[in-house]
Amino acid sequence: MAATYFWTINPLEAYPTASGESDVVFTAHWQLHATETVGETVYNAQSIGTQGVTYTSGSAFVPFEELTLELVQGWVENAMGTGSVDNMKASLATQIANQINPPVVTLQSPWLTPAPTGSI
Repeated sequence: MAATYFWTINPLEAYPTASGESDVVFTAHWQLHATETVGETVYNAQSIGTQGVTYTSGSAFVPFEELTLELVQGWVENAMGTGSVDNMKASLATQIANQINPPVVTLQSPWLTPAPTGSI
């Protein structure tokens, strides 16, 4: 099964007024999550960051109260560029693959075995 991805975006930073509009968003704080279920186990990975977004005076403006996750996610993805988003998803998929099949494991040194039960 392949990983599924979803965004959470919160908070949003905004100018109280800019270009004749109110609450003009200029930065979105985001998390891109990936999940994959194998058998009964759910594996998770995430990437976090901020993305600047730009409102151009005279273009269509959506009032702050009418913003949706899908709309702001579109702004974030467009500002990042398709290649960056694809690279993040690939990185998250690799993180999950490494959880499923770890390329490195940490083992205790064999000479540090616990003392037998009942010994002093």
